[in-house]
Amino acid sequence: MQTLNVGRKPEKLVTVVFMGDSITEGQYVHPPHRWVDIVSGEVMKSYLNSPLNFVFLTKGISGETTRQGLERFPSDVQVHTPDLVTIQFGLNDCNCWATDFGLPRVSEAAYRANLIEMIERSRRFGAEKIVLSNNHSTLRQKPLLNGRTLEEQRKLYNAIVSDVAREADVQFCDIDSEFAGLSRRELENELLPYPDWLHLSHSGHERYARKILPYVASGLQEIAKARGF
Repeated sequence: MQTLNVGRKPEKLVTVVFMGDSITEGQYVHPPHRWVDIVSGEVMKSYLNSPLNFVFLTKGISGETTRQGLERFPSDVQVHTPDLVTIQFGLNDCNCWATDFGLPRVSEAAYRANLIEMIERSRRFGAEKIVLSNNHSTLRQKPLLNGRTLEEQRKLYNAIVSDVAREADVQFCDIDSEFAGLSRRELENELLPYPDWLHLSHSGHERYARKILPYVASGLQEIAKARGF
């Protein structure tokens, strides 16, 4: 049987994988208004006169935790041997479903371990740059069965993200800081209306893109420079 020889990935090809949950997927928002599409478009414009070519892969799935993300990591990230990976999870991990009697969907310890494994796997399969993001403010203030609100849970898990980024020596994108200072009325504009109050609106995606774009752009600039472009 003849074996297909696909060869090595060309130096002029850069692959970017956006890995995460519904915030990365851009749930309820159509392209080109999602932050991943905004960021991809801005990057492409920056390299119009460059020999570099880009592949952007959006691998966000609504409702997923880091546990589920790890299950699909081989098919959604590793197989593409990405050069740059963004990782965003947590709003599902920290949530406490009533059917779980107040337990978070993923414990704090498991969340930390899952993020670390995602980083390790990204590096093993070629990622030169990794951007790890925490999560934005929501308006979910109803107490969960564990006594905390989703907002209180989110802050606990955000602290884990910053710790992991520092310990693993990857770029930390503090998305939270971009939304934390907003008034309630301003935040309502950045989120989908009640009863959602969590997913980003068109305006929210634009704000998110403005925050993360410099991290993606600088990472790609370093990759391009290392390759002599």
